[in-house]
Amino acid sequence: MTKFVPEERPVVSPDDVRNRVAIYGTPISHSVAPSLFDVMFPALGLPKYKYSAIDCKTLDDPNNTWTTSMALPSALGSCVTMPLKLAVMDHLTEITPQAKLIGSVNTTYFRTLPDGTSVQVGTNLDTAGVGNSLLTVLTGSPSPFPEDQPLQFAPGVAAGLMIGGGGATRAAIYAMNSIGISPIFLINRDATETAAIISQFNDLDLRPLENVEAAKAALAELDKSGVRLAAGVGAIPSIEPVTEAEKMVYEVAKAVFEHPYDVSDAPAQPANVLSLPSKPVHLEMAYKPRMTLIRKIAEDRKWQTICGVEVVLEGCFEQTYAWTGKIVPLEVREAGRKVLRAE
Repeated sequence: MTKFVPEERPVVSPDDVRNRVAIYGTPISHSVAPSLFDVMFPALGLPKYKYSAIDCKTLDDPNNTWTTSMALPSALGSCVTMPLKLAVMDHLTEITPQAKLIGSVNTTYFRTLPDGTSVQVGTNLDTAGVGNSLLTVLTGSPSPFPEDQPLQFAPGVAAGLMIGGGGATRAAIYAMNSIGISPIFLINRDATETAAIISQFNDLDLRPLENVEAAKAALAELDKSGVRLAAGVGAIPSIEPVTEAEKMVYEVAKAVFEHPYDVSDAPAQPANVLSLPSKPVHLEMAYKPRMTLIRKIAEDRKWQTICGVEVVLEGCFEQTYAWTGKIVPLEVREAGRKVLRAE
């Protein structure tokens, strides 16, 4: 099992009948995943396995491509993207707790029951894309992480920043919380959307920052508590802001990135938990362009930054485990990175 697929998945055979998987949604022709899996499946000893991109606009039609494909004996599972991530939940036997909390599914896989029948399970592995990307920098170790590697902060040590308000935001909040980041400050152009997120995650400490003054005051209070703002995630398109609400997002983000970060007097952490990074870490989920507007702002203010390509990669590595039971080894991950970085 892994941190984001917390169940033992059976290891597949190279000659298994179930050896077809695809990404479904629209538009889908831009997906880089088929090229990635063209490298990974053979490298994992699965040369007969194939990953495709299949256009699917709706699941309302009973003859839609996702439903008909999942009924085939060759179906290994699926990756679902917009506009299917909500609709697919009504077509699955089981939804994992993380997908229920996030409110959407991006990965499905089959589980065989004791009586030999198969059920299809839906989960959300955008969580792994975000969480493992952050952890590679926070731990200083590439995935897959050693079993003895701490993957969580102790309570009351590390706070986070979340920029955005869509579905990707929810997966990122789940991921940050799963590695012990709390509170999480929210920056978004739509106050109603932010309120809905806070309501959805009502057990988490989520704190909206509505303007620059509020951000500075909140961070000053955070300093007094001894908690450091250690990590952030951006989940908005890299488009020049036009409206006043969009401009406010960037102004508040600048104020947060400019906040002083000092761990010189931070208490030493036990060996079984994450230590605070020497510089805070920001991950961008968008990757077109690679250097997004928000990422540039963070880098200019001395944050460590991570390109959104890493989110795609880490999500695909985790999906591979869900579908095949195989942990993608480091050398195969590096081969996959070369593919995506060339796109």
